[in-house]
Amino acid sequence: MNAASLVQRVAGISGALAIAAGAYGAHGFRHSEASDYQRELYDTANKYHIYHSLALLGAARCRKPALVNTFYHHSYININISKLESV
Repeated sequence: MNAASLVQRVAGISGALAIAAGAYGAHGFRHSEASDYQRELYDTANKYHIYHSLALLGAARCRKPALVNTFYHHSYININISKLESV
């Protein structure tokens, strides 16, 4: 399996997880005691997850998809850690 195929599969799995998380957010929060701020935060995070899945799908089409995937994941993790620290 080449790097482009692997990155494309990771993008597919990431997209499927984003859809599942969106379904949970739409239906699971209905009966919870989450505040409006928490719901908005979850919705924003889910949108970013979908956007990043699409970006991964585009990364599968570049010349060096494994390198792009590595940089992408490191930046994604660093951004999320910095956002968690600010909450």
